[in-house]
Amino acid sequence: MNVCTQLGLKWEDFAEPEAAEPVQNKDSNLDALVQQVRSRLHDDIQRLHGTMPLWGVDRCVPLGDLFVDVNILEKLSSSGKSELDDLWQDFSNNPSYRSLDRIGLGRKQERVSGLEVLAKNTNLMVVGKPGSGKTTYLQRVVTECNAGNLQAHRIPVLIRLRDFVKDGREVLYALKPYLEKRWQLSDAESLLKQGRVLVLLDGLDEVTGEDGKNITNEIKKFARDYPQVQVIVTCRTQSQESRFERFDYVEVADFNESQVRSFSEHWFKAVIGDELVGLTKVQEFLEQLFREENKSIRELAITPILLSLTCAVFHENGKFYSKRSKLYEEGLELLLEQWDKSREIERDEIYRDLSVERKLELLSYLALKKFEQPQYVLFEQTEIEGYIAEFLGIEQRDSRAVLKAMEAQHGLLIERSQKVWSFSHLTFQEYLVTRQILANCNPLSINDPILNKLVSHVIDKAWREVFLLASTMLEKPDFFFFLMKAIIDKLLLKYPPLQNFLIWIDQKSKSVDAPNKSAAIRAFYFNNCRTDFFGKIDDVSSYFKEKKIPDIYLEGEMAIDFDLRVALENSYNLDGYIQQDPEGDPDTNIYIYSHSLSLVNTLMSGLRTYPQSGENMIEELSQVCKYNPHQQWKEFKQWWQTNGKGWTKKLKLFMTEYRNIGHDWQFSEEQHKLLQQYNYANELLVDCLNSGCSISQNVKQEIEEMLLLPIAEIEKRQREKTD
Repeated sequence: MNVCTQLGLKWEDFAEPEAAEPVQNKDSNLDALVQQVRSRLHDDIQRLHGTMPLWGVDRCVPLGDLFVDVNILEKLSSSGKSELDDLWQDFSNNPSYRSLDRIGLGRKQERVSGLEVLAKNTNLMVVGKPGSGKTTYLQRVVTECNAGNLQAHRIPVLIRLRDFVKDGREVLYALKPYLEKRWQLSDAESLLKQGRVLVLLDGLDEVTGEDGKNITNEIKKFARDYPQVQVIVTCRTQSQESRFERFDYVEVADFNESQVRSFSEHWFKAVIGDELVGLTKVQEFLEQLFREENKSIRELAITPILLSLTCAVFHENGKFYSKRSKLYEEGLELLLEQWDKSREIERDEIYRDLSVERKLELLSYLALKKFEQPQYVLFEQTEIEGYIAEFLGIEQRDSRAVLKAMEAQHGLLIERSQKVWSFSHLTFQEYLVTRQILANCNPLSINDPILNKLVSHVIDKAWREVFLLASTMLEKPDFFFFLMKAIIDKLLLKYPPLQNFLIWIDQKSKSVDAPNKSAAIRAFYFNNCRTDFFGKIDDVSSYFKEKKIPDIYLEGEMAIDFDLRVALENSYNLDGYIQQDPEGDPDTNIYIYSHSLSLVNTLMSGLRTYPQSGENMIEELSQVCKYNPHQQWKEFKQWWQTNGKGWTKKLKLFMTEYRNIGHDWQFSEEQHKLLQQYNYANELLVDCLNSGCSISQNVKQEIEEMLLLPIAEIEKRQREKTD
């Protein structure tokens, strides 16, 4: 029978007729045996696996009250042998928190339900980050099977492999005799051969050393000996050293938005115990979680353990921490110590003996070592082992054991591909980088070399979150902000054309009658009137709505200047469309022209309220308004082909002569790039000022008043302040 099974043949075809048991009787006997064992185990399965611990609450809750069905990615396409440069290129194309989470795992396939994937009846290796829901997934599978809702023809068994290390020794880790003892059967061969068992093995990464090798070999042998049995193994991402043949690799997917909402609702209802009060609380929680300013928290809370932590913080405080760093600190403490303790996991390696504070110091050291490099995410294994050895003062061969222990204990460092490592979350790496910098700098000295080195990264977008965290983690950040402002001002110092541009912005803002702060007006003209910038009104408005600077309203002279810029841009576009396809479908042209027409009509009435705007020029510009493009398209097109370029020139002349905008600055490519960097750095500075930091109000006001000023004006104001 075994030979035939291995060859994919039916053993009955080779058996003596008189030896063959009637199939009907055989199936009936197996069915009866399955139901007998299921009935015997039912209550124990429900008692052992029907509840789950809830982070932040000192009790377990029913699985059905909280569990949100985990989606599985059908294919894990990484071969485990990707080159570091390939992985870095994948990340560089989209450097975000989510893309780092998936680096080395290949492209996402279609998401399917974790229960639906079982219908394929194949063995599964389920991988995922710490706290991603792997154990809960197996609990859901075993309880659903136990209730008869899933694979009722099989006997379900869930084995936590860390327990199997002790319990399995007396049977030499052989699963068959272990199951027979557990089920009180003298022989389970027929059940296993006919595939009437569902074996769920949790936490392959939690068994290490010689025991781990023996258990791994037994799982592989068991799967070969009983190919009809469905075996599901869970393991932290990339923790297994060798690939399991005849297993499909799937990954526990991060929560999507609907799952975050559903899990949060279950969490608050379970914790509060009152459905109506729980629903009210979760609505408050979700409303704050999905605000733009909490994006980084939302990116972190995509696994059950970290979403539970986020819920617990909000439940206790009624809000998120004013400093995001506090949430990151608690998340790290959870993963470094309490997560393994709550699951009664003991590690035998060197790393276990380090205190939590020492572990944080080591992780912070590693985070900064890599972050200071152009390729700031991925470690070669020899590289990270060298850093560990350097920090702990040990031999490099010992540092390899420490690295493996770090991966096994908390998963903050994971092997993305063969001998290529990174932090599991970019958010945690950024926090650890900030922690390391601030632990070694003197924030009360403006000459501190570490603080000066930090602000030198002000135009490096990879350092954005570090700046935001530093601004809130510093008790007295005044010097930090002064250094940021000084280095930003120096970006354009040696470029007279760019200083002239800033001089014009300052002069233009002073000539505008508007109720806004002068810095807000300068920011408006900086972004609206650069020759390399053009955006829709919504884009410009959002710049101010996000609180980068005080709210600004597009009305009065500023609205006119903005409309003029849009009209000029549309006239360029309209000329191009007609030239390319003068006889084509006019719909696109009509749309562009209609938009321009409405703007010009607005301009005509608005401009006349300003005597300095030039009445004669206004009348000339109004010529474009005499045609209705929907009814007189051909007439308008003919008029535009004859007069369009001239009208556009008049519009531009009007803008420069009467409104002092629309100048052709003729910046070089290098100067355009510098302006973009300067703009980004100023936005970052204002974001840091408005991050809830403890900066003194007079320093904040002083910095805001000098935003986007030419260096000559800044020096003048500084002299006046000194005098």
